[in-house]
Formats: sequence, structure tokens, C-alpha cells
Amino acid sequence: MRRVALTVGSALAMGMLTMSSAVRAADLDYSKALRMTVGFYDANRCGKDVARDSAFPWRVDCHTDDGQDVGVDLSGGFHDAGDHVKFGLTQGYSAAVLGWTYLELPEALRKTGSDQKLLSTLRRFTDYFLKAHPKPDIFYYQVGDGGEDHGYWGPPEKQPGPRPTRRFADATHPASDILGETAAALALASIHFKSSDPTYAGRCLQAARELYEMGKKHRGVGDCRPFYESSSYLDDLAWGALWLHRATQEKGYLQDAKAFVQEAKKAAGKKDDPFHSKSTMNWDDVFPGVMLVLSEVTGEKKYRDAVTANLEYWTKSLKSTPGGLKWFAQWGVCRYAASASMLALLAARRDPAHAARWRAFAHSQIDYILGKNPAKLSYVIGFGDASPKDPHHRASVSCRYERGRTDADCVLNGALVGGPNEDDEYQDSMDMYQFSEVAIDYNAGLVGALAGIVSE
Repeated sequence: MRRVALTVGSALAMGMLTMSSAVRAADLDYSKALRMTVGFYDANRCGKDVARDSAFPWRVDCHTDDGQDVGVDLSGGFHDAGDHVKFGLTQGYSAAVLGWTYLELPEALRKTGSDQKLLSTLRRFTDYFLKAHPKPDIFYYQVGDGGEDHGYWGPPEKQPGPRPTRRFADATHPASDILGETAAALALASIHFKSSDPTYAGRCLQAARELYEMGKKHRGVGDCRPFYESSSYLDDLAWGALWLHRATQEKGYLQDAKAFVQEAKKAAGKKDDPFHSKSTMNWDDVFPGVMLVLSEVTGEKKYRDAVTANLEYWTKSLKSTPGGLKWFAQWGVCRYAASASMLALLAARRDPAHAARWRAFAHSQIDYILGKNPAKLSYVIGFGDASPKDPHHRASVSCRYERGRTDADCVLNGALVGGPNEDDEYQDSMDMYQFSEVAIDYNAGLVGALAGIVSE
């Protein structure tokens, strides 16, 4: 099978990525996009029952012996991206953002028939987190060695050799960032499952409390080097505290969240000050989300002003590609635009003064991602008339090489790729992973943004 490594410009010249007509916003089926992006998570399932109710019939059980080296069943959860490692930081972040979407925008998910799929995905995350927390004072947060894993190119079910349990948090191995994110996801799950399965919800809440307390007591970032190096843990602990407050209504958690924000403000220069953030919600910085939730919970002006400052920077000052995509960073540029769009749509519901402009901003970014761009290329695989064909994702690539399968059988529907460069050019090659890789954290903000648009 030939690997394509063309820039969008040269591909257009060769007629490979052209469309019969330009994509217009009115042509975009946001409901379909939401269903597809929620369904993507089936492609990165790990462990047992991978094929159950899956959107991808070519995925089967894999890595069912994870955790044997430490005497714990760590099968389950989700592969991180195009590889097969299970990283705690991105799993916790993705589960929390998806859980927030389910809490804020359930009507959009029900309207599109995505609610039960997302709920089952959330439960797969939290089932795994509960397994990884067999005792109150320990949490296993990484299975698989990144270096060794990246030396293998094949389907996950055929990956040879043992998968080491590389990282864990306890009293002498801090991982406050990962514990805060995971606590947030579990606290949100306790809300979601409280009515349908109160016993399970109680287990999630208890685990959230324990992980949060461990992260708060034993301070420090987790060790996911060299793949995910967290710059701070204060945002993650604030995030975990906020959702524990929402789940329990205990004021102590809200006081903790405020204190972590103030600690970050004191420790940082203005550039990194959460009250003047130029970032957006991502695995390394959830302060933009923290400030939005704090503004809603407290009603305090200083948090509302922080949300406004962040979104005004994104809508007015942050540079864009010639085609209009906000440019935050090359690696996974579309995920940042999607997350900022999710925040803008949620904030617009509470801020009539800025609502129209923030919604227009979110629409512009999501429309670009879905195909309203100079390349006429949807960066969500399988959506629209043209989308990437050669993503950096070992399971789907391996499917294409299996006897009796065609490329059409193995399309990674719903996956958001990293996206174009600063000139709106995209290289459709599995080897150009800064463009073509997909990841569970990439899709998280996009699911929220699409649900926000559908809810309108």
C-alpha cells in the first residue's frame, strides 16, 4: 500500500483532494460529526470486550494481561493515540472533559443518539481508573513503555512481549497532576451514575476523594517523560477539587480550588497567570476550564473577567492561518481550536454581552475543522467529501494490511487528526505524525464543541 506524503497545495494541483463544490457552513451536518467523534473512542479501546457494540469491527481484544507484573488487573481503558501506551494524564483529562460535556449538554447528545455511547465510554474510563486504584494510597497510571512501544508497528492484539506497568503514584512517588485529573473524571462519573447505579457512583466518588487527597498531600507532577511533561499540578488539583465540590456540595473543595488558583497566580508571571491566560484547555493546562466553572459556581467578577480575557485573546489577538484557523501550536493545532471553541460556547450561554461573537468564533473554528478551509479537507476522518486517508494510528493502518480487507473497511471514522501547518497545508502521511496522528485528548474538546453547536 502506497504511503501518501503530499502537501495540500501539491495534492490539489494533482486533483487528489479536490471536491466537486466548495464546503459551506450550511452544508455541515454537525449532528453526524458529533456521533462520529463520540464513536471514535471505540477505536482506542484496550483490554477485553473491545468489539462489543463497537463502531470498528476490526478492533478485537488486546493487552488482556496488563498489570500482571504488579499483581493487579490493569486491562481495559484506552490507548493514548496512534500508539498502544495507556497514559494517566491524557486518560484522566479526556474522561473529565467528556464527562463535563455530558453534564452540560445532555440534550445535544440525546438529540443525536450519542448519549448512551458517550456514557458507556465514560464508564470504560472509570472502570479502568477503579482497577488502577486497588488501595487508598496507590494509583497505577502508565502501562507500556513509550520507547519500546514506538518500536513496534502492528495491531495491538499482536504486540509481542510483556507490557510493563511503568508508573504509579503513592506517598513517595507524587503525581498530583494525574491524580487531580482522574479525581475530576471520577467525581463527574459519580454524578452521572448516581441515579442509574448508586453503588457504582459511590465507588467513583470514594476513589475521587482518595486520589484527590493523595495528590494534595504528596505534591509533585507525575513522571510521563518524555511524552507528557506537565508544567504544573495546581490546575489539575483545582479541577479535581471543583468537580468534587459539584458532586458533594462540600465547601472545603471549593475553598481548595480557589486557593490553588491563587497559588498559581502568586507563583507565575503574568504570562502564566490563570487570570490572564493565553492558553486554552488541554492536557497540560486546565485553568481556562477551571476559571469558567469557578465563574459559574461563585458568580465572582474576577473569575468572569478571567474567562472574558482568555476568550477575547483567542478571538481578537491570537494569530490565525490564512484560512482562519487559530494557531496555538503545530502539534495538534486542531485540538486547541476545538477546546477553545467548547469553552467559548459554554461561556456564551452565560454572557449575553459577548455571546454572538464567541459563538461566531466557535463556528468558524469548527467549520474550518470540518472542511470549510482552503484545502476543502475535513480534519475529522470520514466526515465530508474529503478527509485524511493515512492517519498515524497503528490499529487502523494494520487493518488495511490484513488479507481480505480494503482501505474502505478500515477508515478511522470520527478521529480528529492534528491538522495543518501555519499555511493551511496538510501532509496526509502516517509518517508525518505531527500532522496525521490522532489522540483521545484531541477528540475530547471537539466532542464538547460539537455538542455546544448542536444544542443551539
